[in-house]
Amino acid sequence: MLVLDQCVIGLQWTYSLRFITKTVLIPLLIGYYLSSPVRVNKLFVSGLIMSFLGDVFLLFGWGFVAGLSCFLTAHILYILTFKPLLRYKNTAILPIILLFIFGLYIFLYENLGVMKIPVFLYAFTIGAMLYVALGTGQKWIMIGAILFVLSDSILAINLFHHRSTLGGMSIMLTYVLAQYCLTEGILIADKSHKV
Repeated sequence: MLVLDQCVIGLQWTYSLRFITKTVLIPLLIGYYLSSPVRVNKLFVSGLIMSFLGDVFLLFGWGFVAGLSCFLTAHILYILTFKPLLRYKNTAILPIILLFIFGLYIFLYENLGVMKIPVFLYAFTIGAMLYVALGTGQKWIMIGAILFVLSDSILAINLFHHRSTLGGMSIMLTYVLAQYCLTEGILIADKSHKV
């Protein structure tokens, strides 16, 4: 389904198709997670559900703030999910995360308009999510968090700086891979009863 969604974006097929190709991706991932023989991590599933709602809202021109709020909530839920797995408090990585997150924010600042505060809050939250994820030392979770930050960074550039078809395709590719990696990471953690 991701391949089909990439085709819809890249070949600029009828936009209404994205109401199917985009919105079915996270439910498929939720189904994959719930079908696995492990106990359900309700915080993580809630994060996936909020991501799904964010995907839906972002399909509408009026839905950006609602979508941003859903993903902000999703990242908070992911932070709470990853916190019990925290093994390293590597403060040395903090300046790098802050430099990237707020460097991008400053780069986009003039184009943010009334979204300056909401985007700042979102940038801070996703930076915190990345820090906690890296602190788990769990390969899949770390890769997923990095891809999520990359996806959101491309999204921000696409929305507030320069919109492109390649950007749209890259957003979805990195986003879906991010969610898949996080899901795999939580499944591994679940199997070892660490979350």
